[in-house]
Amino acid sequence: MSLLYIILLFTQFLLPPTDALDSSANTNIAVYWGQNSAGTQESLATYCESSDADIFLLSFLNQFPTLGLNFANACSDTFSDGLLHCTQIAEDIETCQSLGKKVLLSLGGASGSYLFSDDSQAETFAQTLWDTFGEGTGASERPFDSAVVDGFDFDIENNNEVGYSALATKLRTLFAEGTKQYYLSAAPQCPYPDASVGDLLENADIDFAFIQFYNNYCSVSGQFNWDTWLTYAQTVSPNKNIKLFLGLPGSASAAGSGYISDTSLLESTIADIASSSSFGGIALWDASQAFSNELNGEPYVEILKNLLTSASQTATTTVASSKTSAASTSSASTSQKKTTQSTTSTQSKSKVTLSPTASSAIKTSITQTTKTLTSSTKTKSSLGPTTTESTLNSVAITSMKTTLSSQITSAALVTPQTTTTSIVSSASLQTAITSTLSPATKSSSVVSLQTATTSTLSPTTTSTSSGSTSSDSTARTLAKELNAQYAAGKLNGKSTCTEGEIACSADGKFAVCDHSAWVYMECASGTTCYAYDSGDSVYTQCNFSYLESNYF
Repeated sequence: MSLLYIILLFTQFLLPPTDALDSSANTNIAVYWGQNSAGTQESLATYCESSDADIFLLSFLNQFPTLGLNFANACSDTFSDGLLHCTQIAEDIETCQSLGKKVLLSLGGASGSYLFSDDSQAETFAQTLWDTFGEGTGASERPFDSAVVDGFDFDIENNNEVGYSALATKLRTLFAEGTKQYYLSAAPQCPYPDASVGDLLENADIDFAFIQFYNNYCSVSGQFNWDTWLTYAQTVSPNKNIKLFLGLPGSASAAGSGYISDTSLLESTIADIASSSSFGGIALWDASQAFSNELNGEPYVEILKNLLTSASQTATTTVASSKTSAASTSSASTSQKKTTQSTTSTQSKSKVTLSPTASSAIKTSITQTTKTLTSSTKTKSSLGPTTTESTLNSVAITSMKTTLSSQITSAALVTPQTTTTSIVSSASLQTAITSTLSPATKSSSVVSLQTATTSTLSPTTTSTSSGSTSSDSTARTLAKELNAQYAAGKLNGKSTCTEGEIACSADGKFAVCDHSAWVYMECASGTTCYAYDSGDSVYTQCNFSYLESNYF
């Protein structure tokens, strides 16, 4: 038995209990640390002293299966073969763990050299990870000395899924040999399924999904697809207790798009999604941004922690109130075996399509009318080859007619068809019903409802009524100008780039500025990189190829 391993074991027994993290809670905050994206990064231990963050993700192990680490300015010493030897980070890991924090090593990142040829190579690499960063004994070099991480995060962004499910499964068998609880997490981008970790999330036991709702069309202020991910957690994930985290940038400079400074929007969004048992909290990129960014003198990470705590307390109070009301109703009528509820529950069995879709919808103003539909409705929820039926009884039908938020002249012509989306809502079911008016004018507000409808709960391609206007909106014009610039190979139109800046290459690759150099990534099959507008905002990212012509 090596001296290093003896020290490792001895250290584990000396340290105080490290189970302060409640992994089942919905108030946890996870932060990535190591890349110094704000240029003001402090030590890992400094951030761990804060009560506002619970999980720290060391970023990154960016080369494998031959090991290579990168922690920006936080570590520069190396072993003789060039592998980083980070004694200060090692000390900080143990400090963080003594404070009840969990520290995971994140694999991948936007730039790096990582790839598995097959599952066998990935399974072999699992042993390397365990020996080098876990409780294994087979490594002669340990970058964190005797410190042992609490698990591994998969921030894979090279659109290659090979091996990661096998790697995670093998790690689980090795974790069983350990002396503490270990965790596995993944950081998919919000379009479902993710091109890099989709297979991993579908086939492996993952504890946390840190979903990146930024630099994508499906941001909180865009086409937010939280329900798609919730369906994944409840019906697809092998781990039905997986926790979903709302992934956000820590400041405006942390990402090209998706940052939210509107605390009212943050509060309402968290309140909407926190009630689900699958919700785990918020994940932030990165620590240097989230802790230094202040709104009205309060750190962004602290604001988010307070909002999570408030939403959790509200949900707890609501549940307690519901139980009290139910008990009162039950005792008032002992002859009834079923407790009367204040809301009507509609029973349904459905499967939801999780395949990614995009929408060219522009943010709209909405006119609502409410009707009552009492009927037996067969609803096909197309989330895969299997369809099932659900029954709706006396539910409210809210018709939503959308109109462009940009100015349209009185002489503007509207295309012969507009698509109107109606929302069928009851106490426990929301189903999107799409009906078509043909022909329709921009003053139309009548919706023709069909009792037999086909609905898709993950994004279907629907075009908001787009008329032939005398000129494009300002946002659409800007998107077209950017796409012309990208097509000419000019990226951001400058000779240099700033950290985190994004663009598209002439051949449709997604480009991110990393350390003053452009890093290129292939878009997923069926998608390509281009700029598009949504409301008054313009986004640059991978989106569906068949929509690209709308923005040129």
